Amino acid sequence: MDFGKIGGVLHKYFDTDYIDIKRDVAGTLREIYSNIPCHVAYSSVDNPDPTSVDTKPIIQSITVHLENYVDIQNNDFIIAKKIGSDGSLIATYSGRCGNPVVSQGRKKVLMQMSGTQAETPTPLPPKSPAIITVEYFCNDSAILDSEKQEAEIGITFDLTAPVIEGYKVAECYIDSIKQESATAHIDSVLMSGHTIRFVYAVSDIPEFFRFLVNGLYTKDSGSLAKGYHLYKKVDIENIEIDGNEYTITSDNVELTHADNGKLLTVTEGAEMLLIPSNVFVSVKEIVKREKGKVTFTATAFEPTEKQKDAYICGWYD
Repeated sequence: MDFGKIGGVLHKYFDTDYIDIKRDVAGTLREIYSNIPCHVAYSSVDNPDPTSVDTKPIIQSITVHLENYVDIQNNDFIIAKKIGSDGSLIATYSGRCGNPVVSQGRKKVLMQMSGTQAETPTPLPPKSPAIITVEYFCNDSAILDSEKQEAEIGITFDLTAPVIEGYKVAECYIDSIKQESATAHIDSVLMSGHTIRFVYAVSDIPEFFRFLVNGLYTKDSGSLAKGYHLYKKVDIENIEIDGNEYTITSDNVELTHADNGKLLTVTEGAEMLLIPSNVFVSVKEIVKREKGKVTFTATAFEPTEKQKDAYICGWYD
């Protein structure tokens, strides 16, 4: 029977502790390994008499079980770190080890030490991350592909819903439980992971616009095309709506189209799409330009089919 295979199983399920290994090199104690996974077992305790503990300290015999690949030698100085079920450090022991005993599947060493030592162990490695699934929905339909995020088990996890064009975040659910706000907050991440679902609603108030341009442009794939397309996002600072009339304040932008060289600016007759309401408007009048801002009025118009199908050049943003 190949007992070496058993060693792999034992490592997977039992090696939840760690050891640091130091060795005498040229008269100096140097750390040669840190945070080697192992299993720390308590073999025996000598002198349990509390009345003589000051004169005869408690001697603990510790057996460390680990994988065969670990280079551990007689008289190495070991710092053994016992880990609790929650992944925290619950005890540290240090001392010199004896000759390792090697079997087909495992290696073990015996060391004796006087109680818990003052040696400072190497900080524990990060815990295995929990995988959190994040979903984005509107009206029971996914509006973005779900994604996986990693979080350290036991820590606090916060996540703010990303901005999605044409939508505003309305609700947040963690493991199907509705939260008080639209921000995800988990006090302590579990080993099993969590599912966060952000629920969006279609936004009614325009938040930005794109210029409607007819000419040469580059698609997100890198290929060239010619026709109607929507170029660059310009944030709307303030908007007032009166039927089909809009009064808008934004940055006083002057953009030179990267592919066809057209100058795009807020001027009378300029056409744009208000997002997320997806209303096509034409600039009617410039109210004022000052301090890098422009305020203008615009009137909604009914676009042609080609204008409705204008390509959104997201990569220009």
